[in-house]
Amino acid sequence: MKELTLYLDDLTPGQLSMKRLAEYLRALSTLYGAEDAVHFDAVIEGSAQLRSFVEDRRYPEVINQVREVSGGLGSKKAVSAYKKLSELMLEDRTGASLRSGGAQIFQFPKIKHAEAPLRIVKPSSVQGRLYSVGGKDDTIPVRVEGADGETLNCEAEIDIAERLAQILFKPVRVQGDGEWERRSDGSWKLIKLKISSFTKLEDIGFKAAVAKLKAAGGVKWNDMPSAHSEILETRG
Repeated sequence: MKELTLYLDDLTPGQLSMKRLAEYLRALSTLYGAEDAVHFDAVIEGSAQLRSFVEDRRYPEVINQVREVSGGLGSKKAVSAYKKLSELMLEDRTGASLRSGGAQIFQFPKIKHAEAPLRIVKPSSVQGRLYSVGGKDDTIPVRVEGADGETLNCEAEIDIAERLAQILFKPVRVQGDGEWERRSDGSWKLIKLKISSFTKLEDIGFKAAVAKLKAAGGVKWNDMPSAHSEILETRG
């Protein structure tokens, strides 16, 4: 059998969890192909080296597939595995090369690490349908469904969590210190909000809400020359 090893330049064996190692090996197995003829051997010390042995009769097939994929060709499965390996390396901030008998087969392209996204913490308020309150720690995870169906990740101290649990599946507005991350398109995503207070919102339909506003004297659309424009303007 012939040796085929993936060298992870900036990782040591001690930095590879079993789960992470399994992810690398799963992608490598697909990249190599000939699964029944490729046998994993060990993780070698130094930079983490994932060493396998390939049966002689299938070795040319494996090397040909690896070279095709590195050149942008090959089967969809192999190309997908190559991309998966590249993603793992980017996440682990490491470069890598594939070698056989000490000779380099190819070098994975080094991907420039993007700058860490900007994050800020500021007093915030979000609202939606409260659908989860629970956990075993002193700080309790709270989940709110936003207007577009997205999950708004929050947390609360036990006393607030206990009161929130009493209005589960109801609309709610929560306030507190929110951690926000700036996306590449300039928009902001809520990472987590630590709830300091909350307000239960009325669960009523649009018509009922309008009727309630009219009854309170807050809506006089009949007196407006252009009600639709006024609504859009007030919404910003």
